[in-house]
Formats: sequence, C-alpha cells, structure tokens
Amino acid sequence: MYRISVIKGDGIGPHIVEESCRLVDWLCKRLGVELEFADAPAGDAVKEETGSALPPESLETIMKSDACLKGPVGETARDVIVFLRQRLDLYANIRPFKNMPGVRSKWSGVDFVVVRENTEDVYKSVEDVGVDYAVALLVVSRRAAERIARVAFDMAETRRRKVTVVHKSNVVRAYGFFRDVCLEVAKNYRDVVVDEMYVDNAAYQMVLNPQQFDIVLTPNMFGDILSDLAAGVVGTIGIAGSANVGDRFGLFEPVHGSAPTLNPEQANPTGQLLAARMMLDWMGRFKQDKRLTEAGEVLERAVYNVLSEGLVLTMDLGGSATCSQFVEEVRKKAETLLR
Repeated sequence: MYRISVIKGDGIGPHIVEESCRLVDWLCKRLGVELEFADAPAGDAVKEETGSALPPESLETIMKSDACLKGPVGETARDVIVFLRQRLDLYANIRPFKNMPGVRSKWSGVDFVVVRENTEDVYKSVEDVGVDYAVALLVVSRRAAERIARVAFDMAETRRRKVTVVHKSNVVRAYGFFRDVCLEVAKNYRDVVVDEMYVDNAAYQMVLNPQQFDIVLTPNMFGDILSDLAAGVVGTIGIAGSANVGDRFGLFEPVHGSAPTLNPEQANPTGQLLAARMMLDWMGRFKQDKRLTEAGEVLERAVYNVLSEGLVLTMDLGGSATCSQFVEEVRKKAETLLR
C-alpha cells in the first residue's frame, strides 16, 4: 500500500486531479498495487476559508505520504508550491518538453528537458518592500548549484549527452558563480557535451532552433520563465507535466496554472496525467517496485495513443471532448495495452 497526498488546488485543479487520481488508482489496481489517496487542501480557496493557503494538517499529510500529486493553485503559489519546494528540499524541478502526436506545433523533432534549481535564486523570498523601494536577494550556493548540475548531467547520460547551462553572467555575478560551479561538475562527465548560453539568447534559440537542446540546466527563475516558452514551442502548456524531487520525496504537478475562468470540463488533463506518470516512474525507482514503473509506462503510452488517434481531444487541441471523456478514452487505451 502506497500513500499519495493530493493537493487539488484551484480553478480547474480539483476536476483534473480527481479524474487523474481515479485513472491512476484503476491502473495500479490492475497491476496489483494498492494506493491510498489522502487529501491535503491548499490554495486560494483554502486560504479564503481557513486563513492559511497551506494549513499545518495539510503539510503533515504531505510529509507522511510516499509522494504528492498536486493540481494548479492560483495566487497563493508562493505560499504553497514555493514553500513546499523549500520545506521538503525538493531541489530539482524536471520539466520535459517534446512534440507529441496529434498536437499542432510549428516545430518537429523537439525533445528536451528543463532541469531547474528549485530552492534558491530570487525565489528564496528574502525580500524587503517599503513605500518607495523593493529589494529581493538573489541566493546561489555552491551546494545547490552542484547538486542540480549532477541531476542534469546524470540525466544527460541517459539521453543525447548534451547539457546547456543557462545564466546571465555578463550582468549578474551570482549567475556567473552558478555557471562556474556547473562547469566544475561537468568535468566529471567527460562523455557529455556541455555548452552555455545567456538566458536571453537561450530564449531566442529555443524559438529559432529548439531541436538543438537536450538538457537545459538553469537557475530557478530562468527555468520558470523558459518552461512556459518551451510549452509554447511544443504546442500548448496543457500537455506539460513536471516533477519536484529531492533525495527522499517527490511532488508532481502540471506546468500550467489554475485557469479560473475556464469551465473545468473544458480543461485539458494531459499535463496532470503526465505529472502522474512522472510520479509513478519516480516511485517505481525510489520504492524499487517495477509494477509502478509499468503503470507509468502504460499511462504515457495510453495518453500518446489518444493524442495520435485524434478522435477524442479537448478544445485546446482542436477537438470537442470534455476532460472526463478524454480521461475515459485514455483508460480504454490503457485497458487495451494491458491485455
């Protein structure tokens, strides 16, 4: 029995998370794995109701679980996800971007991963705001830069063996320190090609020639911004899932926001489903349970089969299916794969 804490979030979050949890639960049971889902309320609505965006009991639920599946939250992101990344030391933010079948994009052959340091930079939230000024401290430590660099280079060894270090060392010396530490780590990976780019050029190159990238290694803020750009390159932010992982825990969420004005049934659940796929894969490796790994692989293949077939797509993908209909179609494809 594995315990999954669940943050349903705001806007479209509760609906896409509930649909995803039902599918994951069904899939794992088919493979002989029992899951327990524990609600951990957090977000804008929770703050309005309780005065806290992340109540202590929700944090306790998360910390007692094997992994956390999170939906998008609204204006309280700093109090929820940024806090959890730092509190649980989820130092690696992993965001894969690639062309998917049936998803329109101006590009083909795109397949890269943004590996983003997740606990420091200006997102450390060391700030002072007065009447006539605002100051934010940019924090980069050797420890944080070294460990995110190792994540990036280890991942590169399983892919196309290339890492692009993104920084802004020509303006901010702290980003030069980040670059220098990453290049020091690179010396231990002789079979990986490493290059570097200023963040403005990286954004330009990502639009001009995204196929050149394999692993994009970035400080916290740059990774956040480039991830949304990358989602546009591959067609839509609705298909992007992500992982926040540390040495002992993982939290998984879609890249997109809560879309508060959208009817939840019109939402695209692909990003949430692929976040769940990343959770299953991480748990399979961390818990050494091949059944979880298989569940993740089946879920991903089923999603890709639905997208490739193109018959049951949500509105943002050019179809007319509801969120629930899309997830049910994914379930049907998974059923076929399990036969």
